[in-house]
Amino acid sequence: MSMFFDNKNKYKTKLKFALKTSLLLFLILSVTVLTKGMADMFGFFKKYDVHLCPQVKGQVLNQGKPLAGEKVIRYLSYVDYKDRYDHTFTDEEGRFSLPEVNIRSKLPGNFLVEHNTLQIIYIEQSKKKYILWNSNLPGYKPKAAYARKLSSLNCDLTSPRVSFEFANDTQQRPHYAGTICQWDEDFSIYHIHENDE
Repeated sequence: MSMFFDNKNKYKTKLKFALKTSLLLFLILSVTVLTKGMADMFGFFKKYDVHLCPQVKGQVLNQGKPLAGEKVIRYLSYVDYKDRYDHTFTDEEGRFSLPEVNIRSKLPGNFLVEHNTLQIIYIEQSKKKYILWNSNLPGYKPKAAYARKLSSLNCDLTSPRVSFEFANDTQQRPHYAGTICQWDEDFSIYHIHENDE
């Protein structure tokens, strides 16, 4: 009879061990799945399309005459702290274009990050920098107001550098930028910079 109880106790011990092991594995898997699910839900591992700059088109003049063969440099800096440069050259009529820039990033999934992209487009001539465009693009999605402005960067190097505001299609607060370019509409200057200030 004691042998029967010994076998029964061994069976109970093995059963308890199997149940504890199964429960532990279940808990580990549940935590892993929940953590992954929560990370996916909050976007920690997901990559997003991030818009840094729309297509840029423009013309550069100097005292009303086309500036041919000049290097136009674009600098973009998103909140990932990576400096992105590209450039193009003006044609015989002073015209130039730069392609739209988009990247993939996990940062939009982080609710602690304030998304913006510093955009600077300039020409260097005789060791002087002429700012065609300087602005912070808010968010990580395209903004139609920025696309409109950057599709017509028409500048004369003799124009003063100004800070201006332009309409924001979605919010009450306007957008702001600095430039030597001019537009016929949606171009409200609030400061004229003197002597490279």
